[in-house]
Amino acid sequence: MVEIRTFTVGQIGQWLEGDDGSGLSESVITRTRARAIVHNPYAKPDDPVVATVIAEGETVAFTALFPDRVGGELYYWFSTLWCHPDHRGKGYALIAVGTLMEHYTPARCLDSWAADETIEIFKYFGHQTHYFPQYKHTLATFKHPTLKQIASYSLHRGWKPLSRRKRLKAQPETKDYTIQYVDNIDPETAQLIHTHSGKDLLPRSAEMLDWIMQHPFLHTAPLADRTASTNPFPDNVGRYWISGVKIIRDNKPVAFYIIRQADSELSIKYLYYCPEHKEAAFGSIIGHILQLQAHSFTTRSKDLSDYVVRLGIFSKATTIPISYSLPTSFPLPPHAAAQGGDGDAFV
Repeated sequence: MVEIRTFTVGQIGQWLEGDDGSGLSESVITRTRARAIVHNPYAKPDDPVVATVIAEGETVAFTALFPDRVGGELYYWFSTLWCHPDHRGKGYALIAVGTLMEHYTPARCLDSWAADETIEIFKYFGHQTHYFPQYKHTLATFKHPTLKQIASYSLHRGWKPLSRRKRLKAQPETKDYTIQYVDNIDPETAQLIHTHSGKDLLPRSAEMLDWIMQHPFLHTAPLADRTASTNPFPDNVGRYWISGVKIIRDNKPVAFYIIRQADSELSIKYLYYCPEHKEAAFGSIIGHILQLQAHSFTTRSKDLSDYVVRLGIFSKATTIPISYSLPTSFPLPPHAAAQGGDGDAFV
């Protein structure tokens, strides 16, 4: 006998408060992810956001999604898909996805970082997969910088390695720029982002960027990459921190980016800057790489990737394709750039 269960935002919130009546457990959703779902700015209490398939008395597949506004329209991102290895090939993953798609309609559902299995599932609902091979650049194997290299980035003299989010604070003024760490978007920064996000495949609202900074949660998980562990999506609290970085000149924001640090890996997730302040933005990021002793660095900005490669502080650079499964009606801008991570897909 196969049973399908769905859970709403309201039920997840009640579970977080100690109400176990819904049947949720951390084998399906971690509390970090649950808190993020509940705090999503576009989520409503009655929205079903998790679907599970139960066979022979145990959970054999589940999926989750979250709402987002793209171009002012409401869409829904599938952000989790897992199926027990012993039950793959039986259509359970398709049932889990289809249960939520049926509620929101396929034309309103999106999927990012598509694995082969999820691509086939979304094709079933009429989606097309689009690849953006030029935007994911991973730079790996850190070369310890020379004193000359560090000195060349005078903007960052005096910066100290930062290991935890609670230690982030505004940095003292250096030259004409001020560096600030933030976890929310003020109106002036929102305008900067809006002005310089014209090529974004998925332009983010200030509310969504706030949500990403304040409630990061687990990586999107390709179906084939998970094992039959009790919880295939372990809680990520303490594994990495995310913060926004704002660069100010003459009391106005001239650049903004989101960073993620995990162990010795540093990633730039979103990047916006006034063209005339490009060097300051890129120099600020280099300061993070050098002072945080990053062993690897990831960006989806080709310009930033080329800039870092020219400096020679990493010994290897690779390009990894980014893919999205989108409904055929989704407006795909020409020359679109895939900023990331989108929603919770911090890959």
